[in-house]
Amino acid sequence: MSRPALQAGHRPVIGLLTDFGLSDPYVGQLKAVLASLAPDAAIVDITHGVPPHNILAGAFFLDASLPWMPPGAVVAAVIDPGVGTARRVVCIEADDRLVLAPDNGLASLVLSRGRIDAAWVCAVPEAASATFHGRDVFVPLAAALAGGQHPNTLGSPIDPGTLAVLPGIAPRHGQGVISAVVLHADRFGNIILSLDIERWRDILDAAPRLGLCSPVRRTVRRVSAYAGLAPGEVGLVAGSQGYFELAMNRISAAETLGLASGDEIAFSLDREE
Repeated sequence: MSRPALQAGHRPVIGLLTDFGLSDPYVGQLKAVLASLAPDAAIVDITHGVPPHNILAGAFFLDASLPWMPPGAVVAAVIDPGVGTARRVVCIEADDRLVLAPDNGLASLVLSRGRIDAAWVCAVPEAASATFHGRDVFVPLAAALAGGQHPNTLGSPIDPGTLAVLPGIAPRHGQGVISAVVLHADRFGNIILSLDIERWRDILDAAPRLGLCSPVRRTVRRVSAYAGLAPGEVGLVAGSQGYFELAMNRISAAETLGLASGDEIAFSLDREE
C-alpha cells in the first residue's frame, strides 16, 4: 500500500475539524504548530464550531467534508472529551485521504459507508499535555503525514473493525416506519438526519405519503428545494451534505419541531400524520 499523495506540484493540505471555537487561543496554537512543522501546507478550517463534546455532530461534519478534501489530504479531527485517557489516537485511510482522530466514534459514519481502507494506532508522546492532544499530538502527526511520512512510521496497523462506533445511529426500517437520528441542526434550522441519500432515496421517493410520527406528529412533504415548501410546511429534502434533511422555507425546522443533535425521529411511509 502506498501513501496517498497529492498530484505533483500541489501543496500538501491539512484540514482541521474541532469543537474548540474561536474565543480561546486553541485554534491559533494548532496553526502555530503547523506553521512551524508544515510551513508549506495549505490549512483548511473545516470548522471549529462543532458543539462542545458532540461526537455525533463531529462525525457528520467529518463524513460530509472528507470527500471534498483533495486526494492525499490529511484531516486532524479533534472532538475529544476523553482527552488524556486510555482512548486511542488513530490514523485512518479513507478514500485516499488520511484522518487523525480520537478513537471515540468520530469515524462512525465514514466507517458505516465502508470507506476505511486501513487504520493505525499512534503513540502519545510523554511530553504531551494531558488536556490538549490537539496541539501536542494530532497536528504534529498531521504535519508529519502531510510531509510524506507513511502511517507505518508513526503508528502500528490495527483492524479497522476494532474502531469505536457510536451506538444507535444506524437507521432502522420495518412495518412502514423508518427510524433515524438527528445528526445536526444547521444555522438555518435544517435538521440533518442519519438517512444517507444513496441508500434511502428510492425508499423515500416511493413512499405514497410521509408523516413524522415521533417525537412529534407532523405531515411531511417530499420536495427538491426549500423554496418548494409553503409557509409553515415541513419538507424532506435531499441535502447538499449527502443526507436527507427535515426543513422549512425560511423558518427553523429545528425550533419548530423541537429537535436537536442526537434526537431520534420516526417516519411513517404510508400515511399523513
